[in-house]
Amino acid sequence: MMQQKCQNIPTVFAGADVFITGGSGFMGKVLIEKLLRSCPQIARVFVLMRAKRGKSLDERLKTITDGVLFDVLKSKHPESLKKIHPIEGDCTQLKLGMSAESMERMSEVQFVFHAAASVRFDDPLKDAILINTRSTREVLDWAKTLGKLRAVVHISTTYCNPELMRVEEKIYPPKMDWREAIRMAESFDTAVLETVKEKLTQFAPNTYTYTKGLAEQICYEYRHDIPLVVFRPSIVTNSETEPLTGWVDNFNGPIGLLLGCASGVVRAGLLDLEKRINCIPVDVSIKAIIVAAWKRATLDEPGTLSVYNSAAEPEKTINYGTMLYDGKVLFDRTPLSNMLWAPGGTTTSNKYLFYLIFFCCQLLPAILVDALLRVAGKAPFLLKLNRKIFDAQVSLRYFMNNEWVFTNENFKQLEYTLTNDDRKDFSTNYFVRGMMEYYESAILGGRRYLLKEPDENIAEALKKYWRLRVLNFSLKCTLVFLMAYCVYSRYLV
Repeated sequence: MMQQKCQNIPTVFAGADVFITGGSGFMGKVLIEKLLRSCPQIARVFVLMRAKRGKSLDERLKTITDGVLFDVLKSKHPESLKKIHPIEGDCTQLKLGMSAESMERMSEVQFVFHAAASVRFDDPLKDAILINTRSTREVLDWAKTLGKLRAVVHISTTYCNPELMRVEEKIYPPKMDWREAIRMAESFDTAVLETVKEKLTQFAPNTYTYTKGLAEQICYEYRHDIPLVVFRPSIVTNSETEPLTGWVDNFNGPIGLLLGCASGVVRAGLLDLEKRINCIPVDVSIKAIIVAAWKRATLDEPGTLSVYNSAAEPEKTINYGTMLYDGKVLFDRTPLSNMLWAPGGTTTSNKYLFYLIFFCCQLLPAILVDALLRVAGKAPFLLKLNRKIFDAQVSLRYFMNNEWVFTNENFKQLEYTLTNDDRKDFSTNYFVRGMMEYYESAILGGRRYLLKEPDENIAEALKKYWRLRVLNFSLKCTLVFLMAYCVYSRYLV
């Protein structure tokens, strides 16, 4: 009966203005594309953007929409791109850096999606509070002025309480008063806050998850003032099916690790192979975000604050050991053409052993290769790249050596809330073809969309792959022979 009474999603969004922060980010791009493609009667999509690197807002927007992500939309509804309106602003500023004219122009907005955040784990506390916490207050304060507002979706993370190994779909008690945190970020300079960061954050593993947790407290306090939803994705990975299978635009998460291994560059891992990783495809999360906004606008009771853990169920997760083993199997099918060496390496959860392995297996070869590049008159790059890899692994150590369980009943219920008309375009089922098939398409997608390697060169890449495997094996055999010979010459002769 409920399904028959409810309007479907495209009808609810028809004629509605939408405002999005973080529209140039990974999830933001997919959200814009999905709204325009599956809700073709939507009115205007306002996207908060900064002009930077000498580019105007229109030029930045064109850079986004010229990407392959929007190819399907342009083939079906090319006129829809005219509905995207960039709004100059900055999430680190009060009132989001928006002018009075811009706010007046957006007075008819009905749906707000707050996706902007700095996902850097090593941001200074001051910067992280301003962009991840204060921006949430600024979005909600502005949303309170909207006379036609129907739903605000705050995009958080399942890891905003990382000390809890079991995370339920609820707002947890605050670690600090968010007002005091904002006051301190506004009053003290970066250096002062860094000296007291560990105590203030209660030794949180990073500033990103800590400040996202503070932002959820703001949502909790505003729940009676505006129609709010808190949406928590886990690790967001390549799209599963739409608009392109395997699409991704960043090296974050497990795909970056797998591609690093596939290139032969990453040969030391600081992780526990027994710990399970929780991933959710970006297109699944985005569909769920839209469904959650629709549900908040049509079904939820006033004053409620629904929390959704957009995370995979335990039976749809794999441990790092399985992921790396399956990745090796998949490299045999679709290797990279720009491999520096044959894939391989060692993992450990002991940080001191990791330091030793990293030094021997990555830093020393990087120094040697960069020296050869200098001799050949080419620009060295490998040592700098390895520094970034080292920093990334150390910053992720807490998350790659622990395991979480996320209850997701609210998230699962979104599928059953859909009308029959909406199930085709907004189903939140995931890993439908299987997890191995998903990761195969994800690696292929990383190859296509991140490394810009065409499928046509896979056959040639396979030849190079096996040449490097043979060379790698021969080198190991030679080293073992030399070591054995040295031992024999010294002790047995």
